[in-house]
Amino acid sequence: MPVKAPPARPSREEVLTAYRRDVLLDAARRVFGARGFDEATVDAIAAEAKVAKGTVYLYFPSKLAIYEAAFAAGMDELTRLTDERVRAAASIRDAIRAFVEVRVAYFQAHPDDYRMYVHEVSRQLTDRTPRKSTCREAILAHTRGLREAFTRAIAAGEVRAVDPAAAALAVFDLTRGFVARRLLARSRSDAAQEIGFLTQLIWTGLQPGPDTSGRSV
Repeated sequence: MPVKAPPARPSREEVLTAYRRDVLLDAARRVFGARGFDEATVDAIAAEAKVAKGTVYLYFPSKLAIYEAAFAAGMDELTRLTDERVRAAASIRDAIRAFVEVRVAYFQAHPDDYRMYVHEVSRQLTDRTPRKSTCREAILAHTRGLREAFTRAIAAGEVRAVDPAAAALAVFDLTRGFVARRLLARSRSDAAQEIGFLTQLIWTGLQPGPDTSGRSV
């Protein structure tokens, strides 16, 4: 059998370009998270990244372009972390807890990403110009693993027969409210205990139970 050639190593210039782009995106996430899209400026992003304003335009043609790239970078990272934890879970209950845990930990460590997410939801609701819904795509990606876990659990009779997509979105919405409360209140309460309570609350509503005819539902 022919031996596959090893993948080509990126050039020094490619590595440097990727690094500079990441630096700009990290700076943009902080600026957009603090100011929102309308109040943020390319000058502020350049200052945060400690580069000249012209350098920003070498990588991104507009404020909207860097905003969308910065938002997507944060959401892609959260998607990866969520998928890893949810897919590694041994049961649907563990998957629910993993989903909540990873989002709480991520947004507490990256509050700017959460603020960008809130800004983006608001922009999607108020922007009358049709455009690609990055926010909607992120939500679908974040709940993908949970939808699949619900589908398997329903087939195995582990939970009641619910719509997997609706169940995953319900967990998503409950988690979003939980994260918002902790961030807004700057809560220092025991996150693990609160996550356990939320997981149990969700789990109680999903367990199969007898209906009025005595059958399991």
